[in-house]
Amino acid sequence: MSIYLDHNAGSPIRPEVRDAIGALLESGAANPSSVHRRGQNARRWLEEARRQLALLIGAHPRQVVFCSGGTEANNLAIAGVIALPAGRRRIVSSSIEHSSILKPLARAEADGMEVVRIAPDRQGRIQPRDVLAHIDQHTALVTLGLANSEVGTIQNFFGVSAQCQAAGAVFHIDAAQALGRIAVDVSESGCDLMTLSGHKIGAPAGIGALFVRDPSMIVAQLAGGPQEHGLRAGTPNLIGAVAFGAAAAAVRARLDEESARMAALRDFMLSRLMAEIPGLCLNSPDDRLLPNTLNLAFPAVSGETMLIALDLEGVEVSMGSACAAGAVEPSHVLIAMGRSVEIARSSLRLSLGWSTTADEVEEACRRIVTVWRRIARSGNRSIEVPAS
Repeated sequence: MSIYLDHNAGSPIRPEVRDAIGALLESGAANPSSVHRRGQNARRWLEEARRQLALLIGAHPRQVVFCSGGTEANNLAIAGVIALPAGRRRIVSSSIEHSSILKPLARAEADGMEVVRIAPDRQGRIQPRDVLAHIDQHTALVTLGLANSEVGTIQNFFGVSAQCQAAGAVFHIDAAQALGRIAVDVSESGCDLMTLSGHKIGAPAGIGALFVRDPSMIVAQLAGGPQEHGLRAGTPNLIGAVAFGAAAAAVRARLDEESARMAALRDFMLSRLMAEIPGLCLNSPDDRLLPNTLNLAFPAVSGETMLIALDLEGVEVSMGSACAAGAVEPSHVLIAMGRSVEIARSSLRLSLGWSTTADEVEEACRRIVTVWRRIARSGNRSIEVPAS
């Protein structure tokens, strides 16, 4: 049995999504911008998908802009704000964001913007006071992730929205990892922009969305037609949007149930692995943690070796790190949290999802312990490794 524990990279497609795609294909829908009957049929499918996603985040459907994924949404948010003729030159973010935020920020910095990167504490938390200290009349944008994809930390943005509003700055939240795991509400957060990703919640890859509270807050980055309220030119990915809408509806119907179930499985996995692997270290925070995520440092082994060995044993996990020049680099998130390079290189991310079962978690624990014991014995005999 293959056991998939990499839902933060992307969840398997939900049955409801498969059904929605099949129904769309059967309907013979065409280009949603066409005036004829098939085009209008396609427009109804598109707008229903927009409505379903808006319901999940507490938005108005017209505030949902479909795009190709979370990366495009983050790029649109950042580039779209700094293109405004406001004369503001500061962006406030953190050092533990996804690469689709970090790299556009680096580009903005090279173009003369001031970029403030707030460092986290050892739990991966960004303190609101550190963010608030940099929001004033010079600030164009505050862009922060609601939940960290590598360690699962859920951030507290208390006061950020109010200060952004008072200072005339735009507040963007990357909620790609939070959506489907915890309740996400644009009114409660007070954000102006919010990034959403379909494949994190059981839709196919290649579809995402940006919540835009007021279209005057950003400048479109693609030149072309007036699609997506003039904020994202190009014929919409109708199949992707319908799939995203169906996944959003499925999440909304049982979010509390799924979150509680995943949290129970996560806690069981942590307890079992901690009991059987002496020296195992939890990199994730001990509270305000995504219900599906664990980041663990395995003693006496390389995370890369563990990952490959587990894959051969049918357990699919992630290091949560980027690949550069053919070599696995230590996680920038763990380094920013104060972990050593050695700890970062020995760490794995285990992320559960809607399809994860209790039997899979129990079997995964057994295989992880077995693989760790085998690698630790062969790689460092000076460490006492208990017999199975």
